[in-house]
Amino acid sequence: MREVFCFLLSLSPFFSITLAEGLVLLGLAWAGFLFLKGKRQRFPDFFFALLAFAALSFLSALFSLDSKVSLRDTKELFLYLIPGVVLLCSKNAIKRGLVLGAGLAAFLGLIRDIFVRQDRLTGFVGHYMTEGGLMMMALLLVVALMLFEGLRWEYAFSVVAVLLALLLTLTRSAWVGALVGLVFLLYRKKKALAGLLIPAVLAGLMLAPSRIRDRALSIFSLSNPTNVERLNMWKVGLRMARLRPIFGIGQNMASRLYPQYKKNNLPPPEIPHLHNTYLQLAVERGFLGLLAFLVFVFLVIKQLWNRKDPEALGALAVMLGFLASGFFEYNFGDSEVKIALLIIISLPFIHHKEVLNDKNTQKASVI
Repeated sequence: MREVFCFLLSLSPFFSITLAEGLVLLGLAWAGFLFLKGKRQRFPDFFFALLAFAALSFLSALFSLDSKVSLRDTKELFLYLIPGVVLLCSKNAIKRGLVLGAGLAAFLGLIRDIFVRQDRLTGFVGHYMTEGGLMMMALLLVVALMLFEGLRWEYAFSVVAVLLALLLTLTRSAWVGALVGLVFLLYRKKKALAGLLIPAVLAGLMLAPSRIRDRALSIFSLSNPTNVERLNMWKVGLRMARLRPIFGIGQNMASRLYPQYKKNNLPPPEIPHLHNTYLQLAVERGFLGLLAFLVFVFLVIKQLWNRKDPEALGALAVMLGFLASGFFEYNFGDSEVKIALLIIISLPFIHHKEVLNDKNTQKASVI
């Protein structure tokens, strides 16, 4: 029963946010029951930074310019407890759920795209940028498993389907994240391989359909409308960040204040968010919230950097890709992406024991 639950948990963010959140809540109930029975867990250090970020997010909502609006966002704070659930699972069940879940979601999304033509593939999650973020992380994890563990049928199936789905989302931020993560993985496998990636990408672009090639080349265009909009958003965001620098203006408030801080008639007139994770956190959760997030990121990278197992290398590539993508998209505000990220970075710490007096092992805390 545990194996089935863990498999479904890691599969769920690729298909349904409702299912994913429901399984997380069920997992937290399971973890609470085990805690009451006397079972104690080892947690990686980054988990405590994540809890600090959650606490500061709640304070930001309380001190918000409109606490009623911001407090609605705090209903998702339980997602930051996901590592505590994942660490109760078996590594194989989580890994298979991620690989097969991403591959199956991508494959079915591609089949659907044949019959229901879309400008940009949205998959089961309903938005191309969310789908792009999920496919980017899945691609990096599966490539890491193929490079450092070996080729299996499920890896081959998943990597082909996920790559095609990622390309058809036309999500440039996810493409940038995938490129950063792939460079890291190829470098760790063999330094010379990393140098071959750029020529391979350029050759692929020459053979790609025009809509993919044009979309990729638009990354470098200062006249592209969406690039211009992003630059304008960031300028406005920097002005808003000065309003309440400590705790921020509160969650879900940047989009409401944006029209007031926008000068002249520069596009866009309205925004859902600032298309930059770091700026969004600085504006809405203040310097303290951004600092807690950066400490969380630092600890994840620190605890994984010297490890050589496939899951750790995959999780590190995913984190690097996620960070690169976050410069152009508020990906940490996307629940499906957040759930998948927390599952993936927790995967290497399942049954990972601390060896005392060994400086090359990762530290863990006990509660």
